[in-house]
Amino acid sequence: MDLKQRNHDAAYLQFDKYVDYDHPLVEDKAKELASKCRNTLEIIEAVYYFVRDEITHTWDIKDNIVTVSASDVLVYKTGISYSKANLLAALMRCNGIYTGFCYQRVKHLSTGNNFALHALNAIYEPDLRKWIRLDARGNNYKFNADFTLNERQLGHVIRPEIGEFEFDDLIAVPLPSTMRVLENSTNLIKMYYNDMPDYDA
Repeated sequence: MDLKQRNHDAAYLQFDKYVDYDHPLVEDKAKELASKCRNTLEIIEAVYYFVRDEITHTWDIKDNIVTVSASDVLVYKTGISYSKANLLAALMRCNGIYTGFCYQRVKHLSTGNNFALHALNAIYEPDLRKWIRLDARGNNYKFNADFTLNERQLGHVIRPEIGEFEFDDLIAVPLPSTMRVLENSTNLIKMYYNDMPDYDA
């Protein structure tokens, strides 16, 4: 899928209260991950695998904690796709790598068997001059995402026949509805079953 860049280039390097790479913990981790890398591609790969594998998906471990910002996720070592995407963006941007947010609409485990937004990232690889979509949700027995340049291996297999789809928007800040549900929730399990947002224009 060709992504539509919705913001000017510099916006994909900015920090804010969600992508808070001005926080010492985030800055230190970004530098640590980059310290053994020889080039930008290796930094991208190192950051991706750190967020995918070292940060748990909160639903998978059945914890009630709700993390929002990149620094939250680093402190508690857990998050759902919305907050893990914030951390990945923060670590990439701290290393000067353009990073945006992308979304999918997927069938969601909920009390109403509803749809929900799923967050992932796109990273600009300067040598290839292309955006690479990466999903750092974290793998489990039915979700398998990996790092790849030429063929997307994202965890969700989109099923348009049941209403699932991928947005082609590449945006510089997380969607407001995804941050709002995190900020307004105190129990992850309850939120995941009942309050996950669907489409946000």
